[in-house]
Amino acid sequence: MTSFAARIKKAFSDMKVHRKLIVAYVLTGLFPMCLMFTLFYTQMRRVLVEREIKNLQTTFDQAVDDVNTELALHQSMSDYLAFDQTIVQIVKAEDKNSFEAYERMVKEFDPMMDSLSYFYPEIRQSTVYVRDFVIPHGTYLRPAREMENDEWTAPADNDVHWYADMDQGTVTLVRSMPLIDDGKGGFLYISMDYSKIFGSMELTVNEDYGVFVYNEDKEVLYENQKMTRNAKYQMEFSDFQKIQKKEKQNTANYILLEKEIEQNGWHAACYLPKKGIISPMQPILLMVLLMWAGCVIFSAVVIMKFSGNMAHRLEKIKMTMSEVEEGNLEVELVSTERDEIGDLTRGFNQMLSRIRQLIQEVYESRIRQKQYEMTALRAQINPHFLYNSLSVINWMAIRSNQREISKVTLSLSMFYRTALSKGQDMVTVDNCIQNIKAYLDIQLVMHDNDFQVIWDIDPEVKGDIVPKLLLQPVVENALEHGLDMKEEGEKILKLFFVKDGEDVLLAVEDNGPGMEQEEADKLVTYKASGYAILSYSYSKASGKCIN
Repeated sequence: MTSFAARIKKAFSDMKVHRKLIVAYVLTGLFPMCLMFTLFYTQMRRVLVEREIKNLQTTFDQAVDDVNTELALHQSMSDYLAFDQTIVQIVKAEDKNSFEAYERMVKEFDPMMDSLSYFYPEIRQSTVYVRDFVIPHGTYLRPAREMENDEWTAPADNDVHWYADMDQGTVTLVRSMPLIDDGKGGFLYISMDYSKIFGSMELTVNEDYGVFVYNEDKEVLYENQKMTRNAKYQMEFSDFQKIQKKEKQNTANYILLEKEIEQNGWHAACYLPKKGIISPMQPILLMVLLMWAGCVIFSAVVIMKFSGNMAHRLEKIKMTMSEVEEGNLEVELVSTERDEIGDLTRGFNQMLSRIRQLIQEVYESRIRQKQYEMTALRAQINPHFLYNSLSVINWMAIRSNQREISKVTLSLSMFYRTALSKGQDMVTVDNCIQNIKAYLDIQLVMHDNDFQVIWDIDPEVKGDIVPKLLLQPVVENALEHGLDMKEEGEKILKLFFVKDGEDVLLAVEDNGPGMEQEEADKLVTYKASGYAILSYSYSKASGKCIN
């Protein structure tokens, strides 16, 4: 796993900047956007489906309640007729052929039965059937024998019985007349318009649905199949029952709803293809999809443009660097942007300018070096002339038997030879000793040998390295401000070249008048411009001169 991650990291590191930006966009922009869209689409679809199901459930429940209300209303009206005393008196009248009986029928019974059709237009027929002898009176009062061949028989109990006939388009209420021979002497028959009773089952919530109304015997009493867009999902009641047994509400392809019509024990069922729920949402989902696609395309164009511009600017820097590698230092990049690449471009230009400046300085320094070399060569020629001149003087002094002059000439020659030291800044302690000896030999002649020089030299330090002319200024200072100031007594100058632990001690000591400590402190702390006498010690361990 670690090796795989390392390979992925290496592959990403080796990519061009343009591709890196595209990969970064895909990983940080496009992929999250697709994920968010998928989640949003799924969630929105779920919410819309749930809302549609809820609307369907509400509409369906309301439709069932409306049917139940219609049935309850007509049952209440049948209760009024079944227990009406006027009807009972007319039916039980002893002289049914009398004029008085007919007059009562016309004045009381007919208006009551006519009012039903007036207040309830959906009633097609309302009839009281009597088993005893009765004179038929229109459709309102009929003998029971006329219904003996009907598909249903007169009820033997006092319950209300409901029947529906899809072919005839009728819904029928049949019930006994309890006050006529304890319910055995007659029954009430009310036939209603099928479409009026089940009119609320024409749902408006969706264009694709199916509704069944069936009784306890699973006989379909009402059916409304409306499949406008998804006809292939239409099914018969038997198919509905099979699906219903598997799951009560939701299946893979359908939404199933069911509710009992409490008034008569019928059941209303509704099924809705899920395709029918999603289809109305297609424009919304399509609009969301188009918006998402537009965002993706817009962001892709922006990132391609942005990454291409950045890659182009970096490529220009790379090409310019290639020209610099080939030796062309006169190239220059122009950038007006204030971002990091602009800063990099300006920094690159400054670097090139600095390189050109350094090359110019190196070129000029090499010229100066050549000049210094010529000057040094001429300086070497001059000492040779000086040495040759001093050698001639020394030869002439010896020839004239002038020993003192010869000695001074040889000391002067030695002094300059050790002082110049062939142009070297660092010399051995032995060279330093020879230089000071030559200098002191000349000073002894000048001072008529009025001071004594004492040497303390450790042979082990002669090979150590010190700056040339290290002690000459100190010795000169000791003579001028020390011994020359002493008027009485012996004048002694001591020089030490000895080991001091791991270090080399070089010291000059005189017995001149000296100075007070306060004055010495003032000289040490006095701030002035010009030359100063410094004291040096050389560390063999570090190989450095320490001030």
